[in-house]
Amino acid sequence: MKLSPALQHRALWVAGAIFLAVYYLRFLKGAGLEVFTGAAHCMLNGDTPLHCKSVIFAYPPLFALLSIVLTAMPTWLREAFWYLMLVGTLFVSMRLCEALALRLFPGQWTERQLAWLRVLSLVLPLKFILAVFENQAYDSISFVFIPLGLLALSKRRWIRGGASLAVAASLKVTPLIFLPYLLFKRRFAGAAAFVVVLVVLSVLPDILVPPHQGTHIGAWVREVLLGPFFVDPTKVALPFWVTDSPMNQSFHAAVARLINERTEPQLFATAYRVVVLIYAACVGAIMLKSVRDDRLVAVDGALLVISGLLMSPVSSQSHFVGLMLPYTLLAAAFIRDAAMRPFYFVTVGLSFVLATATSNDGVGRAFTGWALEHNFPVWGTLLLVVPLGALIWSVRAREPAASPPLGAGSINSTT
Repeated sequence: MKLSPALQHRALWVAGAIFLAVYYLRFLKGAGLEVFTGAAHCMLNGDTPLHCKSVIFAYPPLFALLSIVLTAMPTWLREAFWYLMLVGTLFVSMRLCEALALRLFPGQWTERQLAWLRVLSLVLPLKFILAVFENQAYDSISFVFIPLGLLALSKRRWIRGGASLAVAASLKVTPLIFLPYLLFKRRFAGAAAFVVVLVVLSVLPDILVPPHQGTHIGAWVREVLLGPFFVDPTKVALPFWVTDSPMNQSFHAAVARLINERTEPQLFATAYRVVVLIYAACVGAIMLKSVRDDRLVAVDGALLVISGLLMSPVSSQSHFVGLMLPYTLLAAAFIRDAAMRPFYFVTVGLSFVLATATSNDGVGRAFTGWALEHNFPVWGTLLLVVPLGALIWSVRAREPAASPPLGAGSINSTT
């Protein structure tokens, strides 16, 4: 007996609710909340979170300020509240990425196409979505402001877009990459809004909860943001900046796994700079074709998210939840662009294999460790630049009308 579409929709919601209820037990095993509440207590005691003795907290001070609300809750309520926050921000992020994809491919979308888009946009980055829960991380909270800002930019609401991206940058360092993008794009109102919001939010902890000595933002900028660039790597006080841990999947760690950063700092620095410069030159050349076309704001954003992950000194699995954006855009391209469909299938499929399928619980710890040591997630993420470049070319080449749809029974794409 075939269920009606309405019953199928309800069944999916019920199945999702059951999964989240069961997965909550695994979420409780994480330790992120202890770090956030520990930093909040340090701030309330007049210390900078960066210098807490009880926890290692190198995130921007704004999040320690926001975490103060968690300290007022009993443990059970704090855990439930945080879980719902992560679920909510991940759901909203998915919907925003979907909205960007539908704007990139306007026209009529069938129910079948939308269903495929939602399945692919969930499955492709699923490993990283689950990593947010397992680490009790707040990456989804910072990431949600990126597609929100890009959606505003795609609608030519420059100030709102710049402000939203600034909120993301005040919570995580890597979205700072959007400021030079706004300047290069000559969206000076958006760039001004970015700077103002970033400055206000960054100094807010010092205004509301000033430390006994120095400033929260001053210590963070000096020791975290700028420290690794002006200090001998053998003397960096924050050890995770200098690490070849398999859990760190950035260019920095990938090069460090080949050249020991502590014993051969000069050789490492040279190799690392060469890798970053080559990558930046390639992505910059690609974006020269898109930066003046407001239709391609979402694709630019996807390339910048990838660049932030790869060029950050530290990128762990939960950080890669940002791949939700490029995967969703490329899933839409696979569905709507019949001519390029085989190309997207191969490149995105290979990216999924490298970034996700070769390093998870299903393949075992031994193989996962081997894949991480050989930088498979880095290669999988880097590979996404290729289909995104092809997507820029295809959007610029085609007329505004959508490609021939798959399936029948079209609906309006106003999601």
